[in-house]
Amino acid sequence: MPQPRYLRTNLKKRSITCKILLCASILYSAASAGLPLAAPRATADAPAPEALRRFAAEAIDKLAQAEPFTAWAGAAATIEPLGPGTHSWLVTLAGGGGAPAPRGYLIISATESGDYKLVEYGMGAYSVFDPALLEAALRQSGLGAAAAGRVTAVPLYAGPALAAWRVHLPEGGEPGYVNAADGEWLPETTGSWDKQAGGYAPPRLAAGSRDSLSPAPMVYTSSRFDPYDNLRWMTAKPLTLKPDAFTGKLTASQKLVYAASGAERTYSFPLPVYGYQIWKSDSLSEAPTAPSAEAGAETEAVYVVTGTDTTLRLIALDALMASGKFVTF
Repeated sequence: MPQPRYLRTNLKKRSITCKILLCASILYSAASAGLPLAAPRATADAPAPEALRRFAAEAIDKLAQAEPFTAWAGAAATIEPLGPGTHSWLVTLAGGGGAPAPRGYLIISATESGDYKLVEYGMGAYSVFDPALLEAALRQSGLGAAAAGRVTAVPLYAGPALAAWRVHLPEGGEPGYVNAADGEWLPETTGSWDKQAGGYAPPRLAAGSRDSLSPAPMVYTSSRFDPYDNLRWMTAKPLTLKPDAFTGKLTASQKLVYAASGAERTYSFPLPVYGYQIWKSDSLSEAPTAPSAEAGAETEAVYVVTGTDTTLRLIALDALMASGKFVTF
C-alpha cells in the first residue's frame, strides 16, 4: 500500500500540480465505504433534510447577489453527506450549459440543537472535495485505471482544518487519507483521524438557519500570497485575537497566516489570509466595516478569505480559531 505523505515546504509545487490535473472525474461514495468509486454520486437514497436544503438555497441566493458569486444565480445544487453518520454536508453548484467544472461549493454542519451552520464556501477549478484532486492523488500513488476502479473513498469533514477522503486501496490494510483541499496524502491513521474528528463542533459564530444574516461586500486587504515565501509562520508566536478585533488586525497587517495546530495533530499546514466577508443581521447596515462589541455575537459572523491561484475559499473565523493559530506574515 502506498504510504501517505504530506508536502510541507513547497506550496508552489502543489499549485503547479493543480494546474496540470486531468479533468476526468473519479466519482466517490459519500455515504459508505462499501461502494466503488465508479458508483454515481446520487442523493436519492438519502435525501438531504428539507430544512438543510432550504438553508442552502437561501445562502446561495444571498451570495449570488454580488461578485464574485453572481454566477451562482440559478445554478443547480447537489447536496451530499460528508461521511457515514455525518453531521456535515457538501453542497456543490454545477456549472450551467453542460460545463464540467463546478461553479462553487458550500459546507454546512448541523448543531446539537438541530439548526445548521454555514462553515465555509468558495469557488474555483479545484475547490474542496473536487474529485480531480482525489484522482491526482491516486495517480500519484501509481494506481492505474483498473486499480482505481477498485478503490473506495469516503469524504470526511471535521472542520476546515480536517477535511479529507479516507481511501481504501485494493490491497486492503490501513486506509490512507487524502487532503480534500489540495490532494496531498496525509500522515493520518484511522486512530489519529478519529481522535481529532471526535472533538469537532460547528462554529457558533457563523451564518445559521435560525439567523437572519446576509453577506456584506467582500473586503480584500492584500493580493493573494504564498505563505512559503516567508517561513516564520512555523515558529511565530500566535496572535491573541478576539473575533471583534480580527478584521482590524487583518486590515492593519494586510496579510496574516493561519496555521492548523493542536495536541492531536500529526501535521500542520498554512493558509494565506488576505481578506474577509462579514455576514450581518438584515436589520444592520450592509457597509463592510469591522464588527463591534456592541453588535453582539448573534448579529454578525466573520468569514476569512483564503485560497490558491485556482480556488477561493471563505471560512468561518470561529471555526479556524478552534483548530489553529493566526500569525503575522
